Amino acid sequence: MIRNIVLLLLVFANLSSFFSQEKYWIYLKDKAGVENDCYTYLSEKAIERRIKIGYPIGAFTDLPIRDSYINEIGNKVEKINAKSRWLNAICVEANKKQIDCISELPFVKKINKCNLSINYCSMENNNNDRLIERQISHMKGNSFKNNGFSGEGIRICVIDGGFKGAKDSPVLKHLFDNNQIIKTWDFHHKKENVYKYSYHGTAVLSCIGGKNADNIMGLAQKAEFLLAITERMAVENQSEEELWLLAAEWADANGADIINTSLGYTADEYFPFEMDGETSIISKAANLAAKKGMLVVCSAGNSGTTNWKYIATPADADSVLTVGAISGSSIHRNFSSYGPTSDHRMKPNVVAYGDVMTASKKGISQSQGTSFSSPLIAGFAACLWEMFPKYSNMEIFKLIERSSSMYPYFDYAHGHGIPQASYFFKQNKTEPTFKIIEDAKTINVTIEEKNLSKQGIQYLFVHVADENDFLNHYETIIIYKTIPYVVEKEKYKGKTLRFHFNGYTDEIQL
Repeated sequence: MIRNIVLLLLVFANLSSFFSQEKYWIYLKDKAGVENDCYTYLSEKAIERRIKIGYPIGAFTDLPIRDSYINEIGNKVEKINAKSRWLNAICVEANKKQIDCISELPFVKKINKCNLSINYCSMENNNNDRLIERQISHMKGNSFKNNGFSGEGIRICVIDGGFKGAKDSPVLKHLFDNNQIIKTWDFHHKKENVYKYSYHGTAVLSCIGGKNADNIMGLAQKAEFLLAITERMAVENQSEEELWLLAAEWADANGADIINTSLGYTADEYFPFEMDGETSIISKAANLAAKKGMLVVCSAGNSGTTNWKYIATPADADSVLTVGAISGSSIHRNFSSYGPTSDHRMKPNVVAYGDVMTASKKGISQSQGTSFSSPLIAGFAACLWEMFPKYSNMEIFKLIERSSSMYPYFDYAHGHGIPQASYFFKQNKTEPTFKIIEDAKTINVTIEEKNLSKQGIQYLFVHVADENDFLNHYETIIIYKTIPYVVEKEKYKGKTLRFHFNGYTDEIQL
């Protein structure tokens, strides 16, 4: 009797698995016979962007999915959740029997099962000593402001979890008064109203283009905005990546130049080795967005103090400008996720303050998280692109890196450092701030007293790189005296040592 019950339970479990609904991405082999609708699907601004970068109008990824494929798959599944031109793929809810049937269709290339979860890249902070002015001055943002650059003509798509209170926020009032919010869409509920659910997007938007009285909170005061909801907090987390993909396609079609995304996917369904810029749907989407000429700016993540520790996806994508967070002393903020990617590419690319003032339900509040370092850089990028309108997205990407406070030095906590707007207006030759003295057994890095600050702490940055520029070791050393930093040569034979102090970088190969 007991044996029969066990057998029945096993049969029931198998049947349950066979008929239960799961989510799948179905990738298709072709788009045979579809019409090129790009001149109606894409906005004029999107077409102009493609012409500027030489991207073909009517490329395969811009064409619609074949209707007959959609209809045939739709008749065999419970529900179609999403359709992606870029991936030539359909996301469905179906049971195993239905998927087995679909896998036999001659136009189906492959099928991937998905189950994902999200981590917002933000946290709250009650420290009252943070000032609005600092979140602009650390990037030398007044150099843009004083020279008349404020993101005019640049369109930024903010993909987030909600923009509750944005219409009533005093720090965002000018954006609505000047009709700078061009279009909105809630991809969960398929409605235009995005001013609900979460204040997170409102806070992020304020770090791009908000202002409190005469104090700007973000550099892109005159940019245009597209606002998209793809995320929900603590409700249903399996659809966010597919909705992000659709939002990126929507942003492209509506002429976005920049996408800011302050979110990331990590544990539950991913292992650290999968942070390779190719595994996740969202990293594929982000790279495609970049290929079509948009600059994708993304928070590194808030996993620095967790077991995960490393960057999230899509921060792992090669063509994404990944932004980490720093403290008031311009050193890595402990919660900010570390690089590199699992295939040893440098991340984050740059950093900005993670402790800022943002719009909130109280009007204005202090917040912390890499969620806010990313939009600060998105606003920076908008001003830079206004300054160099003929540049491509990846040229702007490289310029931002090159302008950063530590460039060409880098590490996996700070990237190249903080982008500096002053770099584009007054480029002074950097004088050496330290000396490298070599003897038979050691290397001594000596800082002269004249280069020591009388106010505050200074830091010497050191990294050890192999022949592929992968860092075997890096550290940040507090400097307050002229005592040399000593390295034993034998320990790092065959490696390159780079040092950075107070704007100056030098290296030695052993």
